[in-house]
Order: sequence, then structure tokens, then C-alpha cells
Amino acid sequence: MKEKNIVQLIKNKEIESLSPVSIIYGNENLLKKQFIELLKEKSDKDIHIYWGDEIDLKQLKEVFSSGSLFSNANIAVIYNTELFLENLSKKELERFYGFIEKLKASNNNIIFILNKDKIPSKEPYKTLVKFSEIIVSNKLTPKAFFISLKKKIEGSGKSIDDDTLKYLASKLKNSLEYAKQEVEKLLLYVDNKGKIEKEDIDKVITPRIEENIFSFLTLFFTKDKKSIDSIENILETGYHPFEVQSLILSYVNKALLVYSYKNNGYSLDKAFEKVGIKHPAQKGTFQKILSVRTQDDLINLLKDLYALEINQKLYFEDIEKKLKEFILEEVYK
Repeated sequence: MKEKNIVQLIKNKEIESLSPVSIIYGNENLLKKQFIELLKEKSDKDIHIYWGDEIDLKQLKEVFSSGSLFSNANIAVIYNTELFLENLSKKELERFYGFIEKLKASNNNIIFILNKDKIPSKEPYKTLVKFSEIIVSNKLTPKAFFISLKKKIEGSGKSIDDDTLKYLASKLKNSLEYAKQEVEKLLLYVDNKGKIEKEDIDKVITPRIEENIFSFLTLFFTKDKKSIDSIENILETGYHPFEVQSLILSYVNKALLVYSYKNNGYSLDKAFEKVGIKHPAQKGTFQKILSVRTQDDLINLLKDLYALEINQKLYFEDIEKKLKEFILEEVYK
């Protein structure tokens, strides 16, 4: 199946031809957000936004079985689809496939958004792809990224020569999401100037750092204060707060399982084996975590993590701000 490019869909405002079932994948999150915003603006259907860890198959079916309040159809958008699929049992997967097949004959739409650079070839993705239109949201080519920056700057009434623009682009590492916030800072800084110079960039732009999420997790669980700066870099390089929180939860659950096996007489190596911690580097990471975090500490961390998600998802508090506050509080406890 030929893939559609999300840039062209956004540019041409192509939403009428959207397939009943779509998968959006790729590593440029800003384009995914822009596409969904375009849907909200242009579509006459009711749009429902969900996260993969907060919706199950029954709830998803109810979105379409209950009808639409203000239109004749619904659109469901599921971010972090990986988490939704992982939580389906074998029986639920079969019902899910049947549900998707029926949906294709309706006027409704469902959009699965993956946080992956490519779609896995294994199940359940293999079968889901058969029902779906595929939309790719990859990073722009260096040339397209350069043009995008130039349009943004010149559209704001400022000028910049090509050499200076290349210097700016080199600091932003081809990330539209990161470029958006950094260029906005730059434009504010040069508000009273007509032309952007290299020294303006040096004073304002923070070079994009490719932070390793697993390095952050080690810093966080061992209460290293460097994790406070690290979470800033993690979020700036495209990770969504819910992705980070999901990984923290995974580490907490594994560490608690190790403690449970040890309390029942297992050696540390045997406990690691039972939990599925097999790689030497992974064992080393969890040994560090267990040396700093007691079982009670991890249980309290689990409670704090659930409280964080309640504030974010139920009370709609700022997702990114609450995560940063959570990291700060946990490190200094």
C-alpha cells in the first residue's frame, strides 16, 4: 500500500479523502499534532482524543455505537496506540479486528498514532495495516527544513542570510517541534531588529541535545539531580510526557517484582531472570535502582505517579509542567 505524506495532507488540507481507518507513524510529532488540529478545524464530524493507556476496546466501541451529538459521524484519535494494542488479550484482538473491518463500511474514522519510526511487521500491527491507510510523519529533509525555517523567519518580517540560517538549522537538528519553540524565542529576542545575526542565535538558541531516555531513567531512579536537566532535554527532543511516565511505571513494576521474588527467597540473579531482566547492562541499571530505592520507596513512587496522571488526565492540568514538577519533587524527597 502506498503511504501518504503528512506534509502534503496538511499543506493541501486533505481531510475529506481520509480513510475510515488510518495509521500515522514517524518521528516528527509536531506534524502529527498539526494534522489533528487541521481535523478539528475542518472536519464536520465529532472528534474524540484518547491516549492508548486510558481506553480499552469496550470504550472505543462505545464512541461509535452511541452515535454523534452534533454531526452524523465520529472520529476517534488514539495517541500512543502501542499501549492500547499491548493491553488487548487474544480474544479482544479478534473482536478488535472485526470491529475495524465493520468500521471501514461506515462514515466514521479512527486514527491510530504510533510513536515509532516504522510500523512493526509483527502482529497485531501486521493485520491492522491490512485495514488501514498509512500516513508517514517523518522529519523533513535538510533542504525542506531549511526552507521551513526561512519561511517562518521571513514571514515574521525579519531577514536572515543563508549562512546564518544554515548555522541556526545546525543547532536545531532537523526537529520541527524543537525548532518551533526555539525560533519563537529568537523572534522575541530580535523584536526591535530587522535582521537576525549569528550572535543573536548564540545568545538565545540552546543546541538540541539527543538525550538518551534510558540514561534519564537511571538518573531519575537513583535520585541524581542531573535528571532535572535531563527531563528538559528529553521533552525537547520529542518524547511526550506520557511516554516518559509509561517507562517510569514499567521500571517501578519490574523493580517491585524483583523485591517480591527476593522476599520469597530468590537470589537477585534468579529474581532478575524471573522478571525478564537478562542483559548485563539492564541488570546493572536495576542493581543501581535497588541500591537507592527501597520497596516502600517504590510503592510511594507508584502512588505519586498515579496521582500525577489523575491531575493530568482528569483535571486537565498542564501535562508537561506537572511531569517536571513530579521529577523535581521525587529527586529531592
